[in-house]
Amino acid sequence: MSKDKKKICVYGLGGVGGYLGGMLAHGANQSDNEEYKVYFIARGRHLEAIKNEGLTLVTPSKGSISCHPVKSVEKVNELPVMDYVIVGVKGYDLEEAVANINGIADDNTVVIAPLNGVDIYERIRSKLERGTVLPSCIFVTSSIEAPGVVVHKGGTTKLVLGKDPNNKEYDPKDLHQILKIAGIPYKWVDDALPTIWEKYIMFAPFALVTAYSGKTFGEVMENAELKKLIEEIMEEVVELARAKGIDVKDSLIETYLGNASFYPYETKTSYQRDIESGKGKDEGDLIGGTIIRLGKENGISTSTTEKVYRQAQL
Repeated sequence: MSKDKKKICVYGLGGVGGYLGGMLAHGANQSDNEEYKVYFIARGRHLEAIKNEGLTLVTPSKGSISCHPVKSVEKVNELPVMDYVIVGVKGYDLEEAVANINGIADDNTVVIAPLNGVDIYERIRSKLERGTVLPSCIFVTSSIEAPGVVVHKGGTTKLVLGKDPNNKEYDPKDLHQILKIAGIPYKWVDDALPTIWEKYIMFAPFALVTAYSGKTFGEVMENAELKKLIEEIMEEVVELARAKGIDVKDSLIETYLGNASFYPYETKTSYQRDIESGKGKDEGDLIGGTIIRLGKENGISTSTTEKVYRQAQL
């Protein structure tokens, strides 16, 4: 890694951003050489708590750790141009976030957005003026427990990243070093799209059915009717993936239904928490809306998704 400290901005400190940002900041705090610097963008009471006491990240392996960035702000105009921007906002805030990121990005900036969706790369590319975008996803269960506190509850906890189709010559060695210092489990692949779709095949049905039913992962898996809905939506998403040229194994649905118990019984999806909050903003369009649109574009029936999505939105 070059002698200049790399500047990393974590934009959005919710469940995913809080986990990644916390691990990165803690790694920088612990590293003797401090080879990178971390900046946070957050808002409201969460931001104020982080400014006053740092971010507290609670993990199964490390317990409660205190994570201190170089600076925590609400507006990008308070920050320099970044080497890396990790996007941790909800899907419905992505367009606004990318517009703001343009203010701290240049041709060498690398944007990573491991959000829930199969078209995140395209959404970012349509708005980002400069820089490299690495298609990515993350398998993790984490959420804000209180202002300034993020709890990592489980999941396989792996960040998967791949090459930017628009910049396949990008060398990720500095990024690898940063992730190793931070202790973030990761996997680098040439093409991340198959993994992104595989996660979507698991995530989207559970998100829809937990929001629809108001039940947790464990409760859904104990209910034969709800479990059947999960399976039917998975079948619809698998068909869409194959229509997009993604090679999906026939055994994938059975594997995912068998592994769902890996997540803690009380786990709620982010979409479910959005619905329960009653704030009016949720990831429904990124999940149900995308499946329905892709179904119409490809002549594939998504009737179960439509039924569950419409009811969840009521």
